[in-house]
Amino acid sequence: MSSAMRSRAAGWLAVASIAMIVILNGAPLFTNASRPPRGIASPIVAIEVARNVDEVDAILSDAPSPDREAMRIKQYLDFAFIACYAGLYIALARWFGQRLAVIAAICGLAAAVFDVVENFAILRILDLPLRAITQGMIDAIRYPSLAKWTLAFVASALFGVLFWKRQRRRFRFIALLNFAAAALGIFGLYDNSFLVWAGIPLAAGLLATIAAFLLFRSPSPRAA
Repeated sequence: MSSAMRSRAAGWLAVASIAMIVILNGAPLFTNASRPPRGIASPIVAIEVARNVDEVDAILSDAPSPDREAMRIKQYLDFAFIACYAGLYIALARWFGQRLAVIAAICGLAAAVFDVVENFAILRILDLPLRAITQGMIDAIRYPSLAKWTLAFVASALFGVLFWKRQRRRFRFIALLNFAAAALGIFGLYDNSFLVWAGIPLAAGLLATIAAFLLFRSPSPRAA
């Protein structure tokens, strides 16, 4: 596969990832009864890092509830998003063609694996009343989620380094967005509310990737 074909593949996978982000943030919406704790703006992120059954109650209420059904649909949609961003990691690694890119892609793919584990753990609790949800079930969501976020932000930082080395302004702009996402995200492991904010530069980085790989002519990474 030529460099041009690899760059187009990465660009279209970025398009698919952005499309899935839009879909995940669309209907069905969570009701006003969903009140994520600790200043976390997104119920989806909040359930991923919930610490106890009280936080689950604040996010989803007791079963059955419309917020649980909304969460169920979004978890199924998230499997498609996982496939999109995992494919993007692979496409970027092939485009860069460097050992560091392979390491970054491995981190990203490992993040995708933990994301799948996390999704199944969330789906497991959606039909259970609060009294039946154990701390072990909550930890089975939280710990894979923290591993996912950590690996994803490491991958972002590593790809940021690779984009920065390309020296062209559009690639360095992508690098800066990746660095910003990684910095906010790593801090978000301590203050989970920042995980939501890290999504802003991540999404902007995807849009910049679309522009760089599809709207502009992307040279070979070795010539960039």
